[in-house]
Amino acid sequence: MPGTQRDASQGLPDGTTRHVLKPRPPFVGFAIAAVLSIAGAVLIVVAASQGWSNGWIALFAVILAFGIALALTATWSMFRMRLFVDLDAEGYHIHGAGQDRRGRWADVTKAALTETRSRLTLYHGQVKRTHIVRPGVGDPKEMDDLAADVARRLDADRGYTQSPR
Repeated sequence: MPGTQRDASQGLPDGTTRHVLKPRPPFVGFAIAAVLSIAGAVLIVVAASQGWSNGWIALFAVILAFGIALALTATWSMFRMRLFVDLDAEGYHIHGAGQDRRGRWADVTKAALTETRSRLTLYHGQVKRTHIVRPGVGDPKEMDDLAADVARRLDADRGYTQSPR
C-alpha cells in the first residue's frame, strides 16, 4: 500500500502497520523561494560588477537570504506535518505533528471517513471521538488505505471474517 510501511521496516513489532500521512509539497512556497534566491543572486552579481554601493549589495543579499530561508522553512514544514498512525491487533497509536494518542480496538464502537476523505473519526461510545486528520492537502489515497486497514483491524478484533466473492 502506498504511504504504508509494514512491520520491521521501521523497527515496529510484528503485525504492526504504520501509515504515514503527509502533506503535499508546498510548490508555491518553493517557487517563491526559487524566484527570490535567483533574483537575489543575479542582482548581487550585477551590483558587484557595475560597482554599485555596498548598500545595494547588502539589500540583494537579504533578498537571497529570504529565498533560502523560505525554501528551508517549506522543506521543514513537510517533515514536521507528517502524521504517523501505527495499527496493531490491540489498537492504534497516533503520533507526530504535535500529537500522541493511543486507543484500543475494544473501545472503538464505530469508524467513519468523511466524504472529502480528509478525516477519519473513531467513535468510542456516545461521547468520545478520536479524529485522524489528513495534514494539509495530502493524498486522499492515504486516508483510504488507513480506513481500510482500520476496518480490517476492527473486524479482526470482533472476530468477523470476510467471505471471498
